[in-house]
Amino acid sequence: MTKKISTTPKAVLFICLLLLSLVNIANYYVNSRINRLQTISASEKAADASAPTPITDAAKEIGTTSANPILEENKYDLTQNDILLGQNFIVGIYGVTLDERTKNFLKLVKPGGIILYERNYESESQFKKLISDLQKLSLAETRLPFFIMMDEEPGGATRLNLFRNELGFIKPSWEKIESDIRKMAAIGANVNLAPIADYPFNKNAFIKTRISTNSPDELKEFNKNFIGLLQKNQVSATLKHFPGIGVFTDDPHEKPINAVVDEKIFNDSVGIFKSGIDAGARFIMTSHASYGNIDKNVPATLSEKIITGLLRNTLGFKGLIITDDLAGMPFINDPEMDLAQATAQSLAAGHNLVIFSHNNPLAAGVYGKLLSNMDSDSGLKIIVEKNYRDVALFKQQYLSPAD
Repeated sequence: MTKKISTTPKAVLFICLLLLSLVNIANYYVNSRINRLQTISASEKAADASAPTPITDAAKEIGTTSANPILEENKYDLTQNDILLGQNFIVGIYGVTLDERTKNFLKLVKPGGIILYERNYESESQFKKLISDLQKLSLAETRLPFFIMMDEEPGGATRLNLFRNELGFIKPSWEKIESDIRKMAAIGANVNLAPIADYPFNKNAFIKTRISTNSPDELKEFNKNFIGLLQKNQVSATLKHFPGIGVFTDDPHEKPINAVVDEKIFNDSVGIFKSGIDAGARFIMTSHASYGNIDKNVPATLSEKIITGLLRNTLGFKGLIITDDLAGMPFINDPEMDLAQATAQSLAAGHNLVIFSHNNPLAAGVYGKLLSNMDSDSGLKIIVEKNYRDVALFKQQYLSPAD
């Protein structure tokens, strides 16, 4: 037989008082915990604010006192998306002087670097002055020096006619090669978009005319020494075009390439880049080709699997990753994607820098579209801010404000 619980008024009152006491005890405990957590949070924030950071060190390196290396006397801050985004861009310019049109374009985009071509060269003294004027403008606008980039490939592309008579690769003339590297450094170049790491695995490979080597091992050895000499002379080396275009008969700079590459050849190609990474190369430029064995129908330029998955995570590359030119090369294979969207996707894939070599209005248009999207696209803003910090820290470590 079940015993009935007393429901007299006294019993009900007792139960209500008991419950009220329990509620008060619970509230006291919760409020105490909240106050404790707020105190801890405030202490942690104060500690974080006083702790030195790499960005603070970068600021000191370029002569400012702010934790943000583009800040001086509160002129700029991290809410200025134009400066953050600009450091993600590398652009070309048209003339041999820093004229008003060029100056206005550079003030608009605030790029992280300039890529120079034969069209910019008239004489050695003119070229040095142009680079000096560019650096003064960059420091005035962003408090960071420009990357001054050039293509000077041993036996391949050239802008200043360097490295022309110093090869074969079997017994290169390293003294002459280093002499030419010193010429690059003396005029103000601080990044060489070389060496090529694309071994011509196909006897009809288009890249064969730019490579004079008899085996992947010879190319690895040459690149190792070339990288060492460049960086000994304060010119950062760039391996290109990851993960390798040496198997293609057609040039992905000129037409879309979508291929499934033999596994062994692909691994051998990637191995050449790994050798260059181990040699200390600071930049890697990627390919516009699509590699169906890794990411079907997605150009390497836009492939997170290739850029972040393979290059960053598998090979462990810690330097800066740069696209090939986006302005004039066929790499977008999605009819629904425009160039601004492709540029954003290349950044999302893992690139730190995007190149617009030959078309300033197009570069400014893409820059403007991305800039207008940054406030509403939190993912884009996070990527741009991270790249800004990576670029600023790289410049702190490897460039001086006078470069």
